[in-house]
Amino acid sequence: MNKTELRHLLFEMSESELKHKQNPEQGLTKYKNFKTVSDHPGDPVYVFDFDMNHIWVTKHSRYSVIPMHIHSYVEINYVYAGSCTQIINGKEVQLVEGDVCILDTNVPHTIKNTYEEDIIINFLLPKSFISTSFLSRLAGNGIISSFLVNSISTTQNHNRYIMFHSGKNEHLKDVIENVLLEYYQPQIFSKDMIESYMIIIFGELLRTYQNNKSQEYIGSSKTYLGDILQYLEDNFNSCSLISTAQHFNFHPNYLSTYLKKSTGHSFKDLIQMQRMTRASILLTNSKMNIDEIAHEIGYRNLGFFYKKFQELYGMTPHEYRKKS
Repeated sequence: MNKTELRHLLFEMSESELKHKQNPEQGLTKYKNFKTVSDHPGDPVYVFDFDMNHIWVTKHSRYSVIPMHIHSYVEINYVYAGSCTQIINGKEVQLVEGDVCILDTNVPHTIKNTYEEDIIINFLLPKSFISTSFLSRLAGNGIISSFLVNSISTTQNHNRYIMFHSGKNEHLKDVIENVLLEYYQPQIFSKDMIESYMIIIFGELLRTYQNNKSQEYIGSSKTYLGDILQYLEDNFNSCSLISTAQHFNFHPNYLSTYLKKSTGHSFKDLIQMQRMTRASILLTNSKMNIDEIAHEIGYRNLGFFYKKFQELYGMTPHEYRKKS
């Protein structure tokens, strides 16, 4: 199957969709044996508690009526074509082509009527997949990626969702089509390929989040924190608190306070974190010796570099390289 054939398959009306088109509510009877939760007012909220140990990929069945529900897994909705309206925590949310919505566990939601031109792809991820190890693969790229990962992953009550207005991002669409090809025509290593593609999808979404947030602040008197962190990441070997403050038209004292309040880290700590991240990447992906790496990231005192690296990673640079 190639991508042209895949697109044809996605738009083709399935047997169940044809039945739902004639009677949208005919599938509701299958939910009557599902558990419901009573702490939500109004109509019952059904519990979709499926035993999942891998990623599921489905196309939303057009014309079907699905009751308000929660589930024990993370759901990602991608609008491949057309549009849809979701009700999430009692609020109507509009999604158009290219948009992505990530729903945490236990979020009451449903999708309202969809029609022939509306193609919604659902990724169902076990909670264990969105784990510290998975997110750390993204967060480990630098202070800006760490900040963005925390922005989309921090939750206390597991009742949140996040929208990504990615527009008609052809790269994202291309990656999702690759996932669908692996899913509909599984081959050797397809499961691993799909999980790897999910890393790319989340990376693309983080870029979208950063770009959208940055655009929100253009023309205003405020500066987006992510832009400052990106600047530190790009210039960690040459910037100072004073030069960074000048770049963003801040007083150094104000910038220092703003960073500490917003991130919990001082300017010096953020620079050091970025240096250590760069060191870990070089240890893993280059043949540079430890002295060269320390010099590359701005440390002239090798003993100090060893001390700070071990404080952060709990092992020496040599041990880190051997483990990697």
